[in-house]
Amino acid sequence: MIWVAWRQHRAQLITLAALLLLGSATVLVLHASMTGDIEEYGLQACMSVRERTADCAQARVEFQEEWFDLLKVGQGVVFAFPVLLGVFCAAPLFAREIEHGTHVLAFTQSVSRLRWMITKVAILLLPSAVVLVVLQLLVDRWVAAAGMLGPLRSSPFYWLPFGTTGPMPVAHLLFSFAVGALLGAVMRRSVMAACTTLGTLVALRVAVSSVHLNFLPVQRFTTSDLSGSANPDVNGIMVVNSGYLGSAGQEVPYTAVNQVPCGSNVCYPGGVVGQFTDVIHESAAPGLQLAEFAVFGLAAVLLLVGTAWTLQRQH
Repeated sequence: MIWVAWRQHRAQLITLAALLLLGSATVLVLHASMTGDIEEYGLQACMSVRERTADCAQARVEFQEEWFDLLKVGQGVVFAFPVLLGVFCAAPLFAREIEHGTHVLAFTQSVSRLRWMITKVAILLLPSAVVLVVLQLLVDRWVAAAGMLGPLRSSPFYWLPFGTTGPMPVAHLLFSFAVGALLGAVMRRSVMAACTTLGTLVALRVAVSSVHLNFLPVQRFTTSDLSGSANPDVNGIMVVNSGYLGSAGQEVPYTAVNQVPCGSNVCYPGGVVGQFTDVIHESAAPGLQLAEFAVFGLAAVLLLVGTAWTLQRQH
């Protein structure tokens, strides 16, 4: 059975091997080039967030002009890779068999339908996971080498760093494969299953990223200085809300405060006594990632069970 699955999917497996070699080589070359620039221009002292000299400010701008977008592209590849695998590997996995009628031959053999399904999923899912994990580790090492000159300076809750670190890429891969496999078995058409898988995964990613922060504890910082800001001087925080505070402690949104010139300053209406900022600390990111990993993993298992049930009813 494994040999048959290899023969059927050798094109995808060879492509995965090529992506692993080319992707790893590319990241390693870029990593070496970037670290060479850091050493050549003496930027090691500027990699700390506490270093705010004028020289470091200029060096940070020049470094980010050359490397920041490339680092983001590396993270973007890790972020998009599970979706692409779900679309081009998982969606046609059973849809192509049913579409071409070759599933009939498989169903008449001594191998059970469940074992047939598990073998076909495993022969693509396991190599895909290896490729994804290797690329994730290489990109994480590359991003870490830039220190606070790179994307590490931003909050870990932003969609790109959050979805490309820790267990999230593997969670997205499992879920993407399960969604693609189920839609392929239900729709029985490769192109239709691939398009539906893409739309479903994109919609779910957007929906989850827009609500998951609502489940985290929020800390409020306040200040009575109306000309300044209540933002804390802490690296890695995620600002979720901000505004003005009234005399009774109630929130007064920016749109409700009419700021009018008052000499060289700004005059505020009566009742506004300060500002507030609600933030989430970066220490909550690992816990949220583990929770989402559990949710995506459980959803993947349920979807694969649904795929098995669908194939059992297939004639």
